[in-house]
Amino acid sequence: MSKRPLSPGASHDGASNESGKRQQTQDARGDQLSNTDLEALKILADNADALISSLQKLKQCHESINARQARDAALLAAKEDLAGLSARVAPQLQLLSRPRISNSGALDVSNFSSPNLRIPSMEYATPWRSSEMSRELPPLPPVADRKLEELAFTHPGFVPGSAPDKQYERLEWLGDAYLELIATTLIDKTFLTLPSGRCSQIRERLIRNTTLASYFREYGLEARAKLPRDVLEQKMPGRGSSNDKDLLKTQSDMFEAYVAAIILSDSAGGIETSIKWLKALWGRSLIDDVSRAEQGLPVTPKVENTRRRQQTAKEELSSRIVVKGVTIRYEKLESKKRDRHIGQELFSVAVYLDGWGETNKFMGVGSALSVKEAGQKAAADALQNKRMMAFLEGKKKAFMEAKAGVV
Repeated sequence: MSKRPLSPGASHDGASNESGKRQQTQDARGDQLSNTDLEALKILADNADALISSLQKLKQCHESINARQARDAALLAAKEDLAGLSARVAPQLQLLSRPRISNSGALDVSNFSSPNLRIPSMEYATPWRSSEMSRELPPLPPVADRKLEELAFTHPGFVPGSAPDKQYERLEWLGDAYLELIATTLIDKTFLTLPSGRCSQIRERLIRNTTLASYFREYGLEARAKLPRDVLEQKMPGRGSSNDKDLLKTQSDMFEAYVAAIILSDSAGGIETSIKWLKALWGRSLIDDVSRAEQGLPVTPKVENTRRRQQTAKEELSSRIVVKGVTIRYEKLESKKRDRHIGQELFSVAVYLDGWGETNKFMGVGSALSVKEAGQKAAADALQNKRMMAFLEGKKKAFMEAKAGVV
């Protein structure tokens, strides 16, 4: 008895169904719901019957909608039902539409655009009150999405040539905007009679690189940072320059990225959490200003005196070994080096000493994207030579004692 062959269509359908089942199994294994997702789905499920009922009522009003019958009682009732549900349902739908992590572990940065990134509501930004303010460091809010948190601490140079979904730059860009908006709103609601120029000075105190980097260190976030070697080799933060290899600037950027990660990972409550946290964090340094404003006294924002900033490497080297007749020279060297991350030409500068019995003594060398920065790195290299610095500082000390008549 011959077997009846399957028709081509039947064979294809069977293969397609089998393939589809395998794909569904693979997808199910690859995807995983976070606790935040599960909570959002639970809220939606709890409100599903009410939402379906409201939508069915709305569907029955289709003719009234087409006829633009603005006073139709049934349509008004459906609108009120949906409005009542929106406060519970809309935030959960927004949360579920947040940026997703692909099976490969890469963040889908294409979702960092509208509609996920809407202008946040500032209703939670209430004025500072001196009676409610504290100088204690507030708890650090967690990031609900582990992948976003990891991204916030990954430097662009950690993986050379990395795409935007592999490092913090995109998050930092967003966080910078969130921080400025939140700071502006809090200041505007608190200092009602302060001129805009003074308000800008207060805002600058709150969001400048040195401030944000200090928060980064206060929370001990250095241990989470994934940095390239040239940044790791810096013994201490710099001055917050625009150079992305400056450790202080990097710490500031990562703090901004962390703020964005908090907000993006929890679209239902991220904005509220961030505003309340930043209000307490910034408030520590504004207690006196707020108190004066409440008493009707003039508020004079403190402006950092840049003359008293931390010494640069060049300034430190000079102050430690130079006296009259002793000079330090910085000379540009021939170099064919290029930055391994961006491919641009690097400048090299060497530092030399004339004095203390030495002539044209080589002390250190540095390379950077600018001659100025390379000179700073050369000075820093010299400062790392502890034995040489101890010898030269001993020479200076003996000279100063002899000059003062001390034996």
